[in-house]
Amino acid sequence: MKIRNGLLAGLFTPMALLACSGIVLVKDGKILLGGNNDTSYSDQLKLRVAPSHDDLGGRVCVSMDVVPGWTPVGLDCMNDRGLAILHANVPAAPTPYDPDKPQFRHNFLEKIVSECANVKQAVAIIQAYSLPAEHNAFIHIMMVDASGDSAVVEWVDGGIKVIRRDGNAQFMTNHLLSKPETAGGPKSRYARGASMVPALEATPPGIVSLLKEVSQGAIWKGREVGTLHSNIWDINERKLYLYYKRDFDHPRVFSLNEELAKGPHTIELNDLFPNPLPFETQWRDENGPVPNHFFTSSR
Repeated sequence: MKIRNGLLAGLFTPMALLACSGIVLVKDGKILLGGNNDTSYSDQLKLRVAPSHDDLGGRVCVSMDVVPGWTPVGLDCMNDRGLAILHANVPAAPTPYDPDKPQFRHNFLEKIVSECANVKQAVAIIQAYSLPAEHNAFIHIMMVDASGDSAVVEWVDGGIKVIRRDGNAQFMTNHLLSKPETAGGPKSRYARGASMVPALEATPPGIVSLLKEVSQGAIWKGREVGTLHSNIWDINERKLYLYYKRDFDHPRVFSLNEELAKGPHTIELNDLFPNPLPFETQWRDENGPVPNHFFTSSR
C-alpha cells in the first residue's frame, strides 16, 4: 500500500506503522507462513474465497476494496496446492519497468496464487512480468509452498532479486533483505524479531509470539493505525489462523478445504470480529512500546 502520512510530532513516523512483516518457519515437519498487515485501521477487509475454475487454482485471500468497481486486492493468499504468499513495504525507489514484458495489474498477488502451484513457478511468473512504470508499490513478497521451498522476491536496482531461505526460517519487515546494511538499529522491529526466530516453536502460538512483538499501534490524527490484521497459514494442515486489530487471543480458524467446498463467497472481517480486544493498551512503534502513550478506554 502506498503511504501518504507525515511525521507524528516528535515521536515516530507513521510510515513505520504502515509497513507489514512476514515469517516463514519450516521446522519439525511443519511449514508455516505468518504476517502482520500494518496500515490505517479500516472496516473494508474481507476474507474472499474463490474455488478453482478455468484452470485457475482455488484460493483464499484476505482482500481489500481499493478502487470501487475493481476486483478486491488480495493482500495475503493461499491456494489449494499449498502455495501461500504475503507482502511488506520497502523504502521508495524507482520501479523496475520492462516495456517488452506483460504488465502485472493491481491484483497481482492473487494472480500468482491462482496460476502457480509452487515457489518455483511463482518466481518464474514474477520474472516473466513487469510492474507498471507507475506502480510505486515499494514492496517485497514472501512465499512458501507445500514442499517447504520459500523465497522473498524484491524489485531493486532495476531488476528482480530472489532471496532464498537460509536455515529453517526467513523473516522480513521493511528493509530490503538484499541490502542487509539497511536493517536498522538493535531496537528495530527487524532486530527484535530476528532475535526471536531461532527459538520459535513451529506452531501458531509460536508464530503469534513473534507477530505480537513486531506488531504496531498508535493514534494518528484521531485515527487508529498499526497492525490491522495478522494471519498464519498452516501449510500442512491447510488452515488459516486469522487475527484482527491486534486481538491475538481470539483467532478465527478456517479450513481451506472446507471454505473452498462452499463455493465462491466473501466474509467481512468486521463481521467475524465485531468486538476485537487488542492484546495491549500501550502504543507500540518501530522500537517497541511507547512510554506513557495508551489507547483511550473508548477503543
